[in-house]
Amino acid sequence: MNNFYFYLSKILAPLFNPTNLIIIIIFLLFFIYYRSKNRIILFVIKVCIVLLILISFLPIGNLGLKYLESEFINQKEIEKIKNIIVLAGPEDLYGTKITGKINLSGSSERLIISITLANNFKNSEIFYVGGNGYIIKSDLSSIPVAKKFYQDLNFDLNKITFIGNTRNTIENFNEIKKLELKDKESVLITSAYHMKRSLIIASKKGLNLIPYAVDFQSVSKKSFLNSYQKFSVTSNLAKFNLFFREIVGIVAFKIFY
Repeated sequence: MNNFYFYLSKILAPLFNPTNLIIIIIFLLFFIYYRSKNRIILFVIKVCIVLLILISFLPIGNLGLKYLESEFINQKEIEKIKNIIVLAGPEDLYGTKITGKINLSGSSERLIISITLANNFKNSEIFYVGGNGYIIKSDLSSIPVAKKFYQDLNFDLNKITFIGNTRNTIENFNEIKKLELKDKESVLITSAYHMKRSLIIASKKGLNLIPYAVDFQSVSKKSFLNSYQKFSVTSNLAKFNLFFREIVGIVAFKIFY
């Protein structure tokens, strides 16, 4: 059953992207309207276009990300860390394989902070959890990319346990559960927008981990003029898609698990 939900989620993933969904609906409705000239269809087309414009030009996605990230902005001081759990995500599998160089996404802070914490807490150990979430299986995995990252920075690989063969966040926590780590000494590192969903899943698995959020997407105190200089329709759409995906993930987990 878990495999069924995994493949279903991956197949439907493009539709979880609201931008894709709205554009597909507009094209389909245009075709139907061309054949039927139905005024109701035309009205729905207009509504979809207005919705797309609003998402593109207003910071709706950023507000959604603020909701997901706000409770993790002020990090509580941690006195003792024994286990540093890092969720995979920033690794560019194909880019690294093709170029032979480390290729990471914007969430590379997950890996960077793990080294910072490990250096601050000398007796700690890093548990890196990841794999390959593509539908078509291949020999590619996020683990070789992560290993290369740590090696390139001369970090001691003996202090890292690499856990592979996972395809999504739920499977990540299934593997973390098997480690039987002490909750009070275990820190979870992932992107701030992804932390809420991660903690919900962790709690369901009986894990009470200390959140250490990184890669904040909504934190900004820029003036209006400076914000205008950075204005981007694609950025607004990307942030809304990110927020929407996380909300869908939270709702789907609560329904199916």
